[in-house]
Amino acid sequence: MTLKVLVGTYNVNKRDINQDLSSWLFPTNSSITDKPDIIVVGFQEFSPFPNAFFTNSSYLSNTSLSSGIAQYGNKSGFLGSWSKYVSNEEERLERCTSLIEKAIFVNTKESYTALVKSNFVGLALFVYVRDKSVTRRILNVEIAKCGVGSLWIGNKGGVGVRVVIDVNAFNEEQKYEDRANDTRELALCFVCAHFAPHSHNTYQRNQDFKSICERLIFANNMYSENTENTDRDSTHEQRENCEIMMTNMEEDSTPLLSSYHNKQQQYFTIYDSDFLFFFGDLNYRIELEKREGFNNPTLTISSLLDILRTHQHQRIRSCDQLAREIIDGRVLHGFEEGDLNFLPTYKYYIGSINEFDVRRRTPGWCDRIFYYWRKGDDEQISDLNVAGTAEQTSPILPINYMSHPSYTLSDHKPVSALFAITPQHERLVAKSGTSNSPFKIDENRDLKFAFGEASSIIVGCLWWLFGTERGVKVILIIGGIGFFGLWLARKLT
Repeated sequence: MTLKVLVGTYNVNKRDINQDLSSWLFPTNSSITDKPDIIVVGFQEFSPFPNAFFTNSSYLSNTSLSSGIAQYGNKSGFLGSWSKYVSNEEERLERCTSLIEKAIFVNTKESYTALVKSNFVGLALFVYVRDKSVTRRILNVEIAKCGVGSLWIGNKGGVGVRVVIDVNAFNEEQKYEDRANDTRELALCFVCAHFAPHSHNTYQRNQDFKSICERLIFANNMYSENTENTDRDSTHEQRENCEIMMTNMEEDSTPLLSSYHNKQQQYFTIYDSDFLFFFGDLNYRIELEKREGFNNPTLTISSLLDILRTHQHQRIRSCDQLAREIIDGRVLHGFEEGDLNFLPTYKYYIGSINEFDVRRRTPGWCDRIFYYWRKGDDEQISDLNVAGTAEQTSPILPINYMSHPSYTLSDHKPVSALFAITPQHERLVAKSGTSNSPFKIDENRDLKFAFGEASSIIVGCLWWLFGTERGVKVILIIGGIGFFGLWLARKLT
């Protein structure tokens, strides 16, 4: 069994996406020979301010793409009661959905299910699964969110989706009854993140990753009979939507294990996955200052631009802040990355293919896609078929990893990566108490999330009132009414 996973990430700089997405998600120079089984698309700065502060929705879809679809796009439900008063964010989400689904349809000519659409402040995450290979094997889907900005607002933070697949269901020769009694669960996790900006904020970016590990937690209760964590409306809605998705599958499809629930572990961190993909605008830059551990004593903005213009960017790979932080064990513990053989993805003049804007920002490989695979308690892979180095025996292979300079909508360039996954573990899903997460779960995560939600609404309202033309008009009208009332009161007295 081999799964192809396609991941794309793009910081759109709060602008409407209006460009065909095929060359980003399905580049013609890639080595794609099979259709992706899972397609994951993440955006940062997806919504303009103040609209973004009012968006926090998740949607589990039961609709599928097919070759007979005349129009691309599915209804995505609602985006929250506040957003309808200040924005058309639902329409923005639908326009983006339409572009993604058009690219999938044109390049695959196969049926995919829009499994997840999630919008959280400036983040948006879409997950599509191939009906031919994955949709019928899904056991569980959960969505989690975490804000790491000021006051725990989600203008910086992460959105994660955890998908559990029945591996035995891929064995068509085994009877369904036997597979149901001998389930091997493959847990996949996808996290779209946005970290703190500016060159000097390396430490804060590391803390953002730590906060996501501590507070982006999956409650493991979509199909669970455990009712201790039913206080969230979103969990109830997820359960209902996913059950609808299962009951509306094609009649000839293999039945899903709708009774699935893992009672061994109540909560899962992002590390409690067999394969974990962490991607987004992580905002690490190229280090210009002379600092211990960086081999750049003579690097200046001028010399940096000369290097980038001549495409000699491999010379400054050692100046990548993120590479150094990973080597020193301060962030992305246990993660790996494909070969970074493309120019920095930030910061470009909007409308430019290759012209860097260094007036106020230092360029950097801000937009990245990392992957992690669980090696098990003994840190070894069982049942190896090939002996050799860790790279040769790894169950995940990056097929390609590239940026796409032709997209000029934003000051960032989008990035995509295609992976081939071949699970080789004897035991796939983590057992209770064996988490590989380097950080403990934050017991106050729910309180921080609620506080961040309230703060987001307050900030959004203030931004709308004082930072938009319509809001200023409202203030002037209210002020005028109040002034007139005072004047009238004095006249009457």
